[in-house]
Amino acid sequence: MVEYKFLTPEQREHFLEHGWLLVPGSIPKEHVDQWMKDVWTRLGYNPTDPSTWTEETIWMPRHRDMLTKEFSPDAYKAMCELVGGEDRLDRVRNAYSGDQFIVNLGTEYWKDHDIDPRTMPAWHIDGDWYRHFLDSGEGALVVIQVYTDILPRGGGTYICEDGLEGICKFLYEHPEGSGNKPETGMYDHIKKCAAFKQFTAKAGDTILMHAHLPHCTGKNHLRKLRVIANPHVTLKEPLNLNRANPEDYSLCEQVILRALHKPSLPEYHATTARERYYPRNYVAKFSRVQGELERMVHAAEAAGKSRDEVDSVYLKGEEAIKVHNVRNGLGGEVQASQRITVA
Repeated sequence: MVEYKFLTPEQREHFLEHGWLLVPGSIPKEHVDQWMKDVWTRLGYNPTDPSTWTEETIWMPRHRDMLTKEFSPDAYKAMCELVGGEDRLDRVRNAYSGDQFIVNLGTEYWKDHDIDPRTMPAWHIDGDWYRHFLDSGEGALVVIQVYTDILPRGGGTYICEDGLEGICKFLYEHPEGSGNKPETGMYDHIKKCAAFKQFTAKAGDTILMHAHLPHCTGKNHLRKLRVIANPHVTLKEPLNLNRANPEDYSLCEQVILRALHKPSLPEYHATTARERYYPRNYVAKFSRVQGELERMVHAAEAAGKSRDEVDSVYLKGEEAIKVHNVRNGLGGEVQASQRITVA
């Protein structure tokens, strides 16, 4: 039986109905401030001059991290109860929260233009590191950690609440598994959906989304800095959609059963191997490390500090990078490209 000591009945029902949950004020301000203090240095942009903002959306690499259980205790409690208990979590993969920020700066064009969310080109479910099945546990929850206030029209993530059912149906009908790219046909139904929402939030909030809730990057019409991080919750084993005791179903499992209008799925079985991959987006993120480190080191030296005071895993030696790699599913070895030298 799943125990609920943190989530209220109202919160549980909201997650079941909408596929997401807001945990307000769940990241202590000191953590937000600590990791945000050098974001403009890392970006290499002038915070007061938008003409220097040459990219609309930036996926940044991770320099530092902390156990999510310590970094955001209330969000962690919610995560555990949504997946059915702490004992179901993978204690290594995605157990840490880090500063792999996703920055949305908008563009001049979007300041006075709008877009119908049904026509947005990048609807997706997360997970570029595994083959997707209906019961996949590799990314049981998508986490949005909020580092800046997100105002209406300020670049918050768009979700398609009534699109979750279509994702579940697609994966149910494809027990051989699927990639998560648009060409699979997984998102074709979104053009007929109606329940779209763009998140707003306060710095320090956490939003927890079901893995099968389709979402996409919202347009930042305000051109105000929007910073989030997007870790995930990984389980030790796949979801169980055929439990003997209905009270043992997690809320994540119940969402799927509701979407398919079934009390259980004894007939569902993955028919091909559960594969994990090297994350597609890591190469792009890592390509930014050299430039970010150089700017971080030079800023520290300009402030009269030594480079040893720069907080980055890439300056802490190969053992630290090995640990970082294991936590992020990159293997336990240090690749030649990960040996960074800052002049």
